[in-house]
Amino acid sequence: MTTAPLPVYKSRFLKADRRTVIQAEGGQTYRTSFEQPARLDDIFIRPGASVQMDATGLTGQLLVLPIVGGALLTTAQTVETALLPGYLYTVPAAEAGSLVLTNPFEKETVNILLIQAPVPSAAAAVVQEFQLPLTEKNVLVAPDNPALPVRVGLYDSRVKGHIPALGLGGFSLCYVLNGSFEIEDRLAEHRDALLLWETAEIEFEALSETAILLYLEFGASS
Repeated sequence: MTTAPLPVYKSRFLKADRRTVIQAEGGQTYRTSFEQPARLDDIFIRPGASVQMDATGLTGQLLVLPIVGGALLTTAQTVETALLPGYLYTVPAAEAGSLVLTNPFEKETVNILLIQAPVPSAAAAVVQEFQLPLTEKNVLVAPDNPALPVRVGLYDSRVKGHIPALGLGGFSLCYVLNGSFEIEDRLAEHRDALLLWETAEIEFEALSETAILLYLEFGASS
């Protein structure tokens, strides 16, 4: 009797408290980055303040996802764009270097996630808006442009899920926006990140109520 070999997972795990912290006059950024060309900037903008985007080395597009509250986005070529929860925004790399995020509220801090990764350039060289509502629970939801490699899921406790295997050369990033998950036998808590590549199917389980998982996938080939 032969035994099938166990799957080999290539991964990097980064706890939230090991992220790089960048202090600025307008707010605070917690940066998640790995050797692969992907970076998450988790930005908290103080009431009435603004922050400038650091787009050094960015190609393709920048993905902007409001997490808590909204913000105003401006670039060299774009009049103010209102960023709203429930939507995903793409910013061409040529515009990202001049991107400014402003918190319009007088008393509330807002939380905006900036995703820098090898996303192909958009056909239009302008800021674009796509719906990404969490209206359905216990499933990873895609934006209304499914070509964008972003999925977000809101889960009840003890609900399990799986993500199909990546193709050759692909990598995926799981980022816990709220609560906690077990992902491939690793405990991933609030704002922890797990990068995987050349993996078999990814299995996960929500360990808390209203747990929210952000999933990104890049560079996979069939």
